[in-house]
Amino acid sequence: MVLTKDIVYSNQGNPSIVKLLDEHDLKILDIGCGAGDTGQLIRSVYPSVHITGITSSIMESKLAKQKLDCCACLDIERDEIPAFLKQEFDVLIFSHVLEHLVEPVAAIQKLLPYLKIGGKVIIALPNISNWRVRWKLALGRFEYTEGGIMDKTHLHFYTFYTAPKYLIQPISEIELTHHSVNGSIPLGFLRHHLLHPSLRTKLDEIGCKWLPNLCGSEILMVAYRKG
Repeated sequence: MVLTKDIVYSNQGNPSIVKLLDEHDLKILDIGCGAGDTGQLIRSVYPSVHITGITSSIMESKLAKQKLDCCACLDIERDEIPAFLKQEFDVLIFSHVLEHLVEPVAAIQKLLPYLKIGGKVIIALPNISNWRVRWKLALGRFEYTEGGIMDKTHLHFYTFYTAPKYLIQPISEIELTHHSVNGSIPLGFLRHHLLHPSLRTKLDEIGCKWLPNLCGSEILMVAYRKG
């Protein structure tokens, strides 16, 4: 996670993260906050929340400071944690950032001392076993992209089953409390032409519940810090 000047990840924020929060989560540290879009989305639902961001992009930090309470520009794998970040947070968010790091478990452990006992670690990751990736592999295609599951900057790849094994289980101080996916089932032509949106949504929910490793495109995990 080397410091960069020009890279900017900007979007509408990750609504999956918002769904994993509640009114007791008042102090949040968003690691890999991008331009601050997820923090801005969280604040639209929980206006009283205090959100601190971390990014390795100088341009992102300038944008994030306009949306968050504060933002640190640093490489979490190499740099020392600055004094103003050494406080007690209710939540640590790692939304689509751990797959970009050389040692993701070490990064979690480095920031864990600043999470309160009973606080949440929220992790969102792409699922390499999603049906779309499987279909491309079946056709002999393994191609990196500018974003998404096959983002060319990803250093690690996870499935629904390996994510907790490699990221949660090695850390004795935390315990998994939530494990789910967002995604869709392969409906092809039916998705946009024949099925009502409510039925599509219901079918996707069923697929993600019963076949998470196939249907999920985004893996979601919540772990709490044990006393």
